Amino acid sequence: MTDADEVPHDVRASLEQLLVAASTAATEGDEPTARAALDTAETVATNKLPAGERRDRVRWGCGAALDALPNGDLAAAYATATAEAVTE
Repeated sequence: MTDADEVPHDVRASLEQLLVAASTAATEGDEPTARAALDTAETVATNKLPAGERRDRVRWGCGAALDALPNGDLAAAYATATAEAVTE
């Protein structure tokens, strides 16, 4: 059993992988791949993270990164910051 603030290991790994992929794609100018990874990360956060501040921050970060596209550098910065929120 996990406490309310703990991120399950499989969820943490999935989110980290998706957010790194989004950041890389955004930096490389691959907007469709970045959007797909961010959309999926937001869905994972919504469905798999316990309700609370962390889930809200991850969802907000994914949305901010999506809104920043096509500015790849800004979107990548949001995705990277969001990945850090997963592990805090």
